Amino acid sequence: MKYKNLDENQKFAIAIPVLFLLSGAIHKLVERFRISDDFHWLYAYGSTITLFLSCFLVVFSLTNSILILRDLKIKPIPKLLWFLLSLSVFLYLAAMFLIA
Repeated sequence: MKYKNLDENQKFAIAIPVLFLLSGAIHKLVERFRISDDFHWLYAYGSTITLFLSCFLVVFSLTNSILILRDLKIKPIPKLLWFLLSLSVFLYLAAMFLIA
């Protein structure tokens, strides 16, 4: 499937998990600066920004999944797969809350 043929919601369904994984990786990288005197500000700003980005992506994941079910005009099986891809971040967080 070409990216030109994708709906806007489908593009967001791809971007949401990718950005969530990147925010987690960046958060791990800025953890190194936690004990540094010179670069502690990098940890402070980086961890705050990645926390807000992750929270936004969880909410946006749920919202985009609803929009996919409502607006996307494709066959039911591909629609379900796009729905699950978009909902993956929300489901991940829900599963972590249930486990903990």
